[in-house]
Amino acid sequence: MKIAFACVATALLLAFSTVAFGQVPSPNPYPTMAPIAKYLMPSAAAEIALARSAGPSSISAHAGVLVFTKQGYVVGVKGTNGWVCVVGRSWTAGFDDPEFWNWHGLGPACLNPPAVRSVLPFYLALTKWAIAGDTREEIAAKAKAGYADHQFTDPAPASFAFMLSKNGYLLGADGPWRPHVMPFIAYDQLATWAASFKGSPILAPPPSAGFRPYQPVTLAIPVSHWSDGSPAPK
Repeated sequence: MKIAFACVATALLLAFSTVAFGQVPSPNPYPTMAPIAKYLMPSAAAEIALARSAGPSSISAHAGVLVFTKQGYVVGVKGTNGWVCVVGRSWTAGFDDPEFWNWHGLGPACLNPPAVRSVLPFYLALTKWAIAGDTREEIAAKAKAGYADHQFTDPAPASFAFMLSKNGYLLGADGPWRPHVMPFIAYDQLATWAASFKGSPILAPPPSAGFRPYQPVTLAIPVSHWSDGSPAPK
């Protein structure tokens, strides 16, 4: 569900703006979780519509949809194709990302079946721990323990999500960034994907994104059109 799920767009934009203009990073405005109400959307219908906008209608119209509530994610729509669309919150970012508790973050994503099986359970657990009042480091410790005892696994091969919505708010980014396909990979697979190699269209998160070895890493492959078919900005 950084699926914001742990999104690379935020980290890239933050890193580029700081480096390019020589700015000194300001103190983290989101040191702890805000009241749960700040993370809620106005209605389940609005959240379902936003979640479905993450993917092409040929996929999202038949996908399951999760809706975030004060008790966590619940099934808003049962799907028939094995995909799940969800609006991720900021705690799916890297554990060291300063945007981890940003209540503005809304990351619409449609996860394919391998990602639903191997990545979604991890993100649902993060949400459960966040709602329970755990600190960032407590959440990270539970995630690390979950990987150690095989409660969670590395992303399955071919795991990815569509993030093609015009209406998301990817944490520190101004709006939805740009449409992209977001592969989920294990921490040690960046070179295998040629992520951020010179000339490669696949973008990797910089160190400032704060991913740790015991969480899925998100890549980004920018694409030319939003889910409604309109062209993305150059």
